[in-house]
Amino acid sequence: MIVVAAAWKGIVNASFVVYSLIFLTSLFFGRAFCSWFCPGCGIQEILSAGIRKKSRNSKAVYLKYIIFTIWLGTIVTGYLMTGIHSVDLTFGMTDITLARKIILTAGALLIILPVTVAFGRFASCKYVCWMAPFLIFGTRIRDFFHIRGLRLNVSAEKCTGCGICTTACPMNLDVSAQVQMGEMKHDECILCGNCLDSCKKGAIKFTFAK
Repeated sequence: MIVVAAAWKGIVNASFVVYSLIFLTSLFFGRAFCSWFCPGCGIQEILSAGIRKKSRNSKAVYLKYIIFTIWLGTIVTGYLMTGIHSVDLTFGMTDITLARKIILTAGALLIILPVTVAFGRFASCKYVCWMAPFLIFGTRIRDFFHIRGLRLNVSAEKCTGCGICTTACPMNLDVSAQVQMGEMKHDECILCGNCLDSCKKGAIKFTFAK
């Protein structure tokens, strides 16, 4: 990755800035980046039209934390070894050929497509995305310090237990159970809003609160 190469040259590049901003947004918007802006998630949304199998919330979700630790550890080690010498927001971007762009794009598809086919919809988000832990940690920090942010608010008394919200959840979470408990918190929730869009009783709503 470009940010890794930049770290080992002691350069702060655009990727470093973008990743930092994504983490900061999670302090206020949780994992909303995943469902609203992430290209990888967009690809999986398209694939979900033809793949109905849902990915499981098994221990495999911890694999992404291992990938994240290796990725972040490599970056941090690079900066510790070389120090920060300069800021070059164009590093690794001006010399990318068309062939390399095609290879990088195809590489992303070759990761997402097989994982989705084998393990179900949005499986790469759950199992291999190295960005997800960034957003999960940011969300947990937000909740710990009671920072005002985007959340799902529930009115349990309106819930009829129909389960439509659970069916609509792309991350295969038991949303109905969360609603009936009166609290919508889960590391794998990407705040896509499918649950509230599908709820006919208005039991789930977006809110910006502590």
